[in-house]
Amino acid sequence: MKIAILKNEEDNSAMKWQKACERYKLDYDVIDLISNDWFEKVTAKNYDFLLLKPGGKLERYKQLYDERIFIISNILKFNIFPSYNEAYVYENKKLLSYFLKATKIPHPETNVFYRRDEAFSFINNIDYPVIGKTSIGASGSGVNILKDKIAAEKYINMAFSKKGLKRRFGPNRVTGSPNKWLKKAMRSPQYLKNRLMEYISIYHDGQRGFVIFQEYTPHEFEWRVVKIGESYFAHKKIKTGEMASGSKGIDYVNPPFELLDFLKEICDKNNFQSVAIDIFEHPQRGYLVNEIQTIFGHVQTHILEVNGKPGRYLHQNNQWIFEEGNFNTNESYDLRLETALKLYGG
Repeated sequence: MKIAILKNEEDNSAMKWQKACERYKLDYDVIDLISNDWFEKVTAKNYDFLLLKPGGKLERYKQLYDERIFIISNILKFNIFPSYNEAYVYENKKLLSYFLKATKIPHPETNVFYRRDEAFSFINNIDYPVIGKTSIGASGSGVNILKDKIAAEKYINMAFSKKGLKRRFGPNRVTGSPNKWLKKAMRSPQYLKNRLMEYISIYHDGQRGFVIFQEYTPHEFEWRVVKIGESYFAHKKIKTGEMASGSKGIDYVNPPFELLDFLKEICDKNNFQSVAIDIFEHPQRGYLVNEIQTIFGHVQTHILEVNGKPGRYLHQNNQWIFEEGNFNTNESYDLRLETALKLYGG
């Protein structure tokens, strides 16, 4: 069996896939999908399947990765994991809003405006606060809570200016650990240099020419629900400050089976095999999808815990069965690879 890992613009982006392949003693190549010779490298061998690591930090690289995966998957017909659709909606909030509407998945009302006058007309007739989002941006980066019309007007003007909308510069100051970051930076000047260059690139990668407004949903937490293959996980992300997005506050509670049913229905209908979905609980409208991510990390060693025991849920014989164990090793890349092998390993 021959496998290729399609790395993104970050030098270490294939690392966890490599670790998983080595654990399973699999032969693999790493292909730089950003390089000009990507096509020749991908087609040089008859790979059984290709493992994806789409970028989620810079718009131009996200677009490049999507375009090349389209050719690899839809034209060349290579087996890829995760799927093209899972990768395409990842870190593309404007596209995700269209996808959720088209598939009738409940979600907070979201509007995307490419015309300034339409955006201004919209903010004249809404309740505040409203959420302004950049199309790309993880861990709460690029999310703004606009509390009144004046703030919304400034937001629109910035979006349609040369400067554009800026995302957070530097690490997450609310949920991160500045002291830990500083100690790591002091120990490694190269780490500091690389991170500063990354922060500068993200900051200058401003969103220009359109705005995304999302209905504000009052919440004290978000559900983080995950499906990888036949394994299901969930926990609560507790709000830090005004947002749960990007929060590292975790509450391990046994998720309601209705929530797992909701996740399973979405994944079954869209053939999702590797997704993390962030979900609000609305008092009248029920579960609302806020985000869908196909590649995601987790700072904790496990995603689900029931009565103090880590594990996963399986859906067997029309019921949810808890299985104890640690199924999230290597930030769940081991489980992802196990799933890809079941799909394409023969």
